[in-house]
Amino acid sequence: MKNKVVLTLGDPNSISPEICAKSLAKLLPERLARFIIIGEKNTIDRYFPPSLIVSLKIETIDPAASGVDFHLSPGTPDPSSGAMSFGFLRRAVEILKTGDAGYLVTAPVSKSLIVSSGLPATENFRGHTDYLADSFGISGYSMMFYSENLKVILATIHTSLKDVPAELTVEKIDTALKNALLYFDMIGKSDFRIAVCGLNPHAGESGLLGSEDSSVIAPVVDRYRARGFDITGPLPADTVFFHAYRGKYDMVIAMYHDQGLAPFKMLHFIDGVNITLGLPFLRTSPDHGTAFDIAGRNIADETSMDNALDFILNADEEWSKKTRLI
Repeated sequence: MKNKVVLTLGDPNSISPEICAKSLAKLLPERLARFIIIGEKNTIDRYFPPSLIVSLKIETIDPAASGVDFHLSPGTPDPSSGAMSFGFLRRAVEILKTGDAGYLVTAPVSKSLIVSSGLPATENFRGHTDYLADSFGISGYSMMFYSENLKVILATIHTSLKDVPAELTVEKIDTALKNALLYFDMIGKSDFRIAVCGLNPHAGESGLLGSEDSSVIAPVVDRYRARGFDITGPLPADTVFFHAYRGKYDMVIAMYHDQGLAPFKMLHFIDGVNITLGLPFLRTSPDHGTAFDIAGRNIADETSMDNALDFILNADEEWSKKTRLI
């Protein structure tokens, strides 16, 4: 059962169910047989053709039984659709904890709609990544954004910009680097180069523009370099992504959300994949959001979901044994 993949359909009123159906429809029957789909019946009936439905194991969450007054309305952001998407995620966690599946793919949700739904355990919801880590008691996790020619790990995740300097600790940078090493171990790559961004402009300009680069980031980088790893930093973030994209580095460690994701999504908004490292299972997701403005119109691009599924389906058994660093 460990090879089973749970796929949560995300916010029903967003593009999420559409991109899930489009991506699943491209898969061969033997690959479809690996999936457990978590969604809502009316949503599935709207977006999934009957030929696809009969090929999948599907679990539906009933709105009435969940105490949610939900009615499918594509393109309408509503707390009830947020409640449903949270219900899908909560059920996925239950399945993963039983060991009936070993992989997870999540379609996009709206964090604000989940919080405004008022369901228990949603008041502090900050996203899939944090919720999954909390559910499994994990602290050493990282978000990685993946494409063939650019890979980025965030040292801090969904943190208000004004709070980043205080949250950017030696431990956070160490976790990001450990998970970078984990990724390269998973794929069997021993020759790699990692670039670590500075926090401040020009990586602090020798302390003139901030002290965090020299006092927090540099000591961690130096420690890994002393162990023989090809890790460079802190480097000015305004140039490092150019060099990484051109092949000088195999991975970039960014200090905060937009520092890493603005350049990544500029290049890979359509095809990038969000991967969570450090959990006791492999989890992927598209790197884009809910796009309520085009929901229900059958024009959403499913490439990112295609790649999120492919990454999971192409992960061999050895990968599943390396989802955590000892």
